This record gives sequence, C-alpha cells and structure tokens, in this order.
Amino acid sequence: MNISPLQRLVEVQQACYTSPIVSYVEEILVDVDLLKVRVYLTEGELFIEVFYNCATDKTSFALIRAGQRVYGADNAKMGWHKHPFDAVNRHIPCPPVTFAEFLTDVEDHFVDL
Repeated sequence: MNISPLQRLVEVQQACYTSPIVSYVEEILVDVDLLKVRVYLTEGELFIEVFYNCATDKTSFALIRAGQRVYGADNAKMGWHKHPFDAVNRHIPCPPVTFAEFLTDVEDHFVDL
C-alpha cells in the first residue's frame, strides 16, 4: 500500500532533523499525489532532491552537486536500484531504500564529496 505524500514528507523531515549534514528542507511541491523536496546540506553546493508519486509508487532520491547527480537511488523502470558514487550512470539493483537509509549513505561519504 502506498503512503501519502504528506507521510513521505514527515519521513524526510524526521531523518533530516537528526542529521548533522542537513542545513534545511525546502518543500517544493506537496499535493494529493506528488511530493518534491530539496534537502540542502551544510556544504553549500550539495543538495538532495526527493521525488515521490503515490499514484505510481515511484520514488527517487538524488544527491546533486553543480547541477549533476553524484549519487542516487530510485525505483523507476527496473525496480529499486542505486546509482553509485563512483559510477553514477550505472544501475545496481538493491532492496527498497528509505530516505533515512539514503541520507546515511550520503553522511558516510560526506567528507569525500
């Protein structure tokens, strides 16, 4: 069963609240079916783009630097997969990823970014 965009937003906010690398969260779009959020990090040029569509159950998380994805995870087209830090154009199948898990991955690599 899909959750609502508002429920997904709360998940994102809760994970961000406890993260030492999050500066602030910008809610770009929250409506009946869609959620789009930008999570700004303490390193000024980095942010995480969060997208969720409850009608299609599509979710994507992307770490962006200078307009380019440098890490990502989503369930579009081929099911859950990651775009790893060292090969962002690859699709590595994985189990479903929560935003908290994605943020932890970013935190673990933060000093390398």
